[in-house]
Amino acid sequence: MSRVRRAGDRAGADLECDEREALAASFAALGPEAPTILPGWDAADLLEHLDLRESGAHLLLGAHLPGPLGRRAREERERRATADWAERVERFRRGPGPLSPVGRMDRLSGQAELLIHHEDLRRGRRGWEPRRPDAERDRAAWRAVGLMAPLAMRIRADVTLVSPLGGRRLRSRGAEGSLRVHGEPLELLLWVTGRDEVARVRIHGDSGGRRALTAGRRGL
Repeated sequence: MSRVRRAGDRAGADLECDEREALAASFAALGPEAPTILPGWDAADLLEHLDLRESGAHLLLGAHLPGPLGRRAREERERRATADWAERVERFRRGPGPLSPVGRMDRLSGQAELLIHHEDLRRGRRGWEPRRPDAERDRAAWRAVGLMAPLAMRIRADVTLVSPLGGRRLRSRGAEGSLRVHGEPLELLLWVTGRDEVARVRIHGDSGGRRALTAGRRGL
């Protein structure tokens, strides 16, 4: 059993390295002013979010403190946000470190944060196309769907998510209808987190399910 677990850990680490490198390359190529699909955010805002999430959580809290501690936290946030773009990208490329709780959480979630935010950046430009299927990335995205869908979706309908890797059914207490949502794993991950404008999925459902979809919400 331990050998299986270590193999899975290695696979997760390999995916993190691949996806992190791909996202870092996108940041470097597109530059800080590149648009994203996130309202009001450009690439610089997205990179700042990832940086603070991975290695600056203390700065998020510290910036609200009074006195010298708060001032130092705000100055450090400003220093990071105004550093040379290549330096900022390189810090992200290095990652949060092997003992980071954020790194462990991401491996458990199938690297959902990196997968989603890479698409937030990629799909902010005109003429984007989905990336070619990749078996390891697809498995990770499908795993992330299973973990995130129950948390991200608040729809009074029974929803079945269907991908080439299988199906997942989410029952809703007091369901007013039903829906079936078909797509590739990464597209379904984007859909369950509310990225309707770019998620390439096909939705089938009865009238009650469609009303519930309109009235409900998705996202964290």
